Amino acid sequence: MACSDLVPGLRRAGNILSRGVLVALFLLFAWANFHHWRSTGKPSGLGATLLEGWVALLFLVRRPAGRLSLRPIAWLAAPIGSFAMLFARPHDGGLPVLPCELLQLLGVLFAFVSLATLGRSFGLVAADRGIKTHGPYRLVRHPAYTGYLIAYVGYVLENPGVLNVALLCLGTAFQLLRIREEEQILAGDSRYERYRAAVRYRLVPLLY
Repeated sequence: MACSDLVPGLRRAGNILSRGVLVALFLLFAWANFHHWRSTGKPSGLGATLLEGWVALLFLVRRPAGRLSLRPIAWLAAPIGSFAMLFARPHDGGLPVLPCELLQLLGVLFAFVSLATLGRSFGLVAADRGIKTHGPYRLVRHPAYTGYLIAYVGYVLENPGVLNVALLCLGTAFQLLRIREEEQILAGDSRYERYRAAVRYRLVPLLY
């Protein structure tokens, strides 16, 4: 078998494996939170579970990008930034459930609207998938990540274990790297330069 025939097969196998691992991680995360809910009567991580499930679904149905980053840091930042919190687990001793769940659901709502604006243009690795400028993209340049951050902070306030705090810091750090890589690959596009001039903040209005 020629190498040219082997590469597509390996690519398909890698794609299937990555999807299988993602689904397994999501199911373990969802089950841990559901089990905690059944054991304690507290709906732990409801918003974060909804968000992770939606992101996982979009990952499974995403369409190919036009121009994909080949930088190793972009390929490292994408999965860690997106899915680090799937390793988080329920932990007692946090703030009251209601405000934490409301904060998570606020983040979920903001992320849902942002991801719905993207549609199948959603992706993980930094790439040119077109430029969106309407809806929540009028507020910040990466509104889906803003929603993730809000939801994850709500989850960690509700479940303040050392592991969860570390995962939040790790995931946020790699999301910031992901933002940098995405903006770098779009930097040569005149439309994006005009958009960046009009919308100054990347993640948090008036802050960053």
